[in-house]
Amino acid sequence: MTRRFPLRTEARALGAVQIVLALFHYTLGFLCAVLFLGEEDVKTTGSVPVLLTLGYIIWSSPFFLISGCVAIIAQKKPTRYQLTSAIVMNIFSACFSAFGTIILCIACLSYVAEMEDYVWSQLAGGMLLQYLLFSSVTELIIVSILLCWIVRALKQSEPKKESYTLSESSVSS
Repeated sequence: MTRRFPLRTEARALGAVQIVLALFHYTLGFLCAVLFLGEEDVKTTGSVPVLLTLGYIIWSSPFFLISGCVAIIAQKKPTRYQLTSAIVMNIFSACFSAFGTIILCIACLSYVAEMEDYVWSQLAGGMLLQYLLFSSVTELIIVSILLCWIVRALKQSEPKKESYTLSESSVSS
């Protein structure tokens, strides 16, 4: 029989939030691709190339999605294997989130409209970058909470089982 580890039930909810954030992140990335490459033909978002930003979005979204699914599965059946796979996937998601947070911070802070007038597409591009930054930071926070809970569940000691035999349990008279 495999040993079960006590993982908080809220881990399932945070896994679902990771899945929603992955879909949100991917959708915003699609909108960025349409806006930056399709309508405006922009090559850079500030000092960050558009392809780097879009590449981050395309490569990070599946990791966010898979880590959310693995977190839900690990909460349902918290075996050592499930928890270890959840740790690995959440570490990958944390690395992608940290990398994306750095890229998107630079892109948001250096994104400057090329025209002097306010153009809706440039304002929308800046807003999309800010929403992507928000979702990356949110994913990083969720991953850190989940990792803390999973490691705590793995570190809990095995329950002490006291076995009594018939001779030990009999009362001496």
